Amino acid sequence: MKSYINKNLLDEVEKYSNSVLQKRADLQLIVDESLQNDFETEFEELTFTGKYIEGLKRILQKGAEITEIESLDYVKKDLTENMKKVVEQIKSIIFKATENTKNHFEETYLKLSPECFKNLNQLLADLEWVKKYLNHQKRRV
Repeated sequence: MKSYINKNLLDEVEKYSNSVLQKRADLQLIVDESLQNDFETEFEELTFTGKYIEGLKRILQKGAEITEIESLDYVKKDLTENMKKVVEQIKSIIFKATENTKNHFEETYLKLSPECFKNLNQLLADLEWVKKYLNHQKRRV
């Protein structure tokens, strides 16, 4: 299977989305680590999880507005599990990175703080765009 993950991926994603990625520099670090360590499959899984989480968040937002949506508890549980999963996926991709990079991700995204949660959510929004772009590329073939 052809991989669409390359050094210029984020340029392509920004062109495709007509917007600037919020956490581009850090996302580039993840792309670089993925390419350097043959983690393209893991990167694709990360983008899938990111897009999935963004969808769950939209369901929860709508659920607050629409009373017919049942099983919101299930959606919340699924969201919690996938947030844990995405953190583990990020850790596994940056596993071989420099200590500085690992510390940066720990301090910026992985600690349990409101600022890290905000940063992680911005990164997830970017990952959703990457996944949409990758899906678009695959459909064009």
